[in-house]
Amino acid sequence: FYELLGDKIALVKYNCEPKVLERTKETFKQRDKYYDFNAPNKLLNPEFILGRIFEYLHVKTKEVDGFKQLEDEIVHFKKVKFIDGEKYQEIKDKIQSVADFPKEAKRLHDEGNQISPEEYTQILAKLKATENFEMNNRKITIEYLANHYYIPVVIPEQEKVNYLTHIINVESERKFMEDLKDHLKTSDNVFSQFDWWMFSKLDETLDEVYIPYFNPKTNSIARFKPDFIFWLQKGDCYLILFIDPKGTEHTDAYRKIDGYSKIFETPDKKSKKFTYGKYTVTTKLLLKPKQGVAGVLDEV
Repeated sequence: FYELLGDKIALVKYNCEPKVLERTKETFKQRDKYYDFNAPNKLLNPEFILGRIFEYLHVKTKEVDGFKQLEDEIVHFKKVKFIDGEKYQEIKDKIQSVADFPKEAKRLHDEGNQISPEEYTQILAKLKATENFEMNNRKITIEYLANHYYIPVVIPEQEKVNYLTHIINVESERKFMEDLKDHLKTSDNVFSQFDWWMFSKLDETLDEVYIPYFNPKTNSIARFKPDFIFWLQKGDCYLILFIDPKGTEHTDAYRKIDGYSKIFETPDKKSKKFTYGKYTVTTKLLLKPKQGVAGVLDEV
């Protein structure tokens, strides 16, 4: 059909770019590599099929070449917003005091050597683990979690609060945080096997940590943003773990997994090993774990 149509008519009829046309002709030369002629549901309209091929090959792909130091990719904690009004000043002060306390202690140590590392550790240990706040019958917990990327962590008791934005406010995320905190209280928790670890909540609207994947519904490269990211290090081995406890719609999940697999897995679905500085880096993606935090990391 394309040979009958010719280049000029195809350009005008489908309003496609010349580079897309050239790319399409390259795929025709390697037809068995790019096209499946044994699909059970065959489309019989060549005009429609050619248009879809042009649309597909027009998609701009994402090039991924390695790892980098985290800079401004996680910013949602800087965007926590309150409804204006003096009655919210109390919660603002509480959140700020938890955020400033360890920073101030570290500054004193770094600049004036006024406190030793041991004293600094003791100060952090004495920092109250949680602060509770209630407004309009909606409770939140302000928590200091030493292994979280930023502090404090604000967690509502209900799924939504009407006076704060960009906090942990989805039921599955709250449940995951509760499971994680309970697991950390156990003496033999799975994190004890690592030399160092941290984690962070990821905000779908603001943060720029994501896994690109092709979405045929929109014919574009979409962004899969898991709910949590963990960084875990033992010796020269470094693991980056993506966890999405809320799961996702069935067919969409497979597209996201496919996007992850193309970047981070070998053709036989084993984790690729990357090198960054002295570290050997591997990754894992876990969707909707049902067996709790311990079970998830045992899998890893």
